[in-house]
Amino acid sequence: MNIKTPNNRRQFNLKLGALLAAGASVPVRLAVAQESAKPIRIIVGFAPGGSNDIVGRTVAQQLSIRLKRPVIVENVTGAGGAIGSAMVARAEPDGNTLLLISSTFTMNSSVMKLNYDPVKSFTPVAMLGMGPSVIGVAASLPVNSIKELIDYAKKNPGKVYFGSAGVASFQHFAVELFKLRTGADLTVVHYKGGGPALMDLAAGHVQVSLGSLIYMQTFLRSGKIKLLGVAGSRRVDLIPEVPTLKETGVDVEVSNWWGLLAPAGTPLNLIDILNRETNAALAEPELKKRFAGEGADPMPMSRLEFEKLMVDETAKWAKVARETGIKIE
Repeated sequence: MNIKTPNNRRQFNLKLGALLAAGASVPVRLAVAQESAKPIRIIVGFAPGGSNDIVGRTVAQQLSIRLKRPVIVENVTGAGGAIGSAMVARAEPDGNTLLLISSTFTMNSSVMKLNYDPVKSFTPVAMLGMGPSVIGVAASLPVNSIKELIDYAKKNPGKVYFGSAGVASFQHFAVELFKLRTGADLTVVHYKGGGPALMDLAAGHVQVSLGSLIYMQTFLRSGKIKLLGVAGSRRVDLIPEVPTLKETGVDVEVSNWWGLLAPAGTPLNLIDILNRETNAALAEPELKKRFAGEGADPMPMSRLEFEKLMVDETAKWAKVARETGIKIE
């Protein structure tokens, strides 16, 4: 069978499902490796350099080894990741196209009209990990604590700029919640991804940003930014001197996470294979070391556990949207 054509790929998937359902002995990696000579594409809805991109490429590298076929990352930016999500929603459900999502995915439906259904258009594949969110400021900003930042922003209304990865992005939700709870006067500047926002933070064009430690590490080490607070439930081993926001009296807790989705209709036998191999990849010492070195923790889950997490997160951020009035203009 020539499985490079769409019709034959579908026939292959149906036959593979029947074999697995009948208890046939089909080696996991071989089943996916033989499905197609094409690379598996992981679509990342944000620009290169941000946490989504870093996590996607780290996981893609390990999956390539385990599946014995190329797994590549493509950045499709715009609309807080919604453009990339819509692209995957329309993709052939053959296991060759996956979507890397983060917390932002569970925020979009509460603030924008989408060209896809965030529940019906996708099938959860695997949870990847969770990284602490931190508030970073440009090294030149004359503040050294969260309290000093809040006071400085209040004394300089409209002059302190916050770099966001885009309208309705994780950073946008987080900063609006931070502003609501503290009264800090921060002007939000939207970029096409966390990477460009971080570059401008390091250059001093914006003064504040919030995001995963995983994508602030390089500029932190070079001394171009400094960290004031961890927006998670506990301090981070890599930066033990940085207090949590709650320790500073700010009732804000936001953590970013990442996962993989497939287009709806992708055969569940392929989903289960991808879930199993992804979870195995998350246990690889090299990947765990890479995540730990960036302040993130691998979090393997079953696809049903991951689905529940997405439902819970969607409800949480819908409430935040109502509280803060976030909307797409």
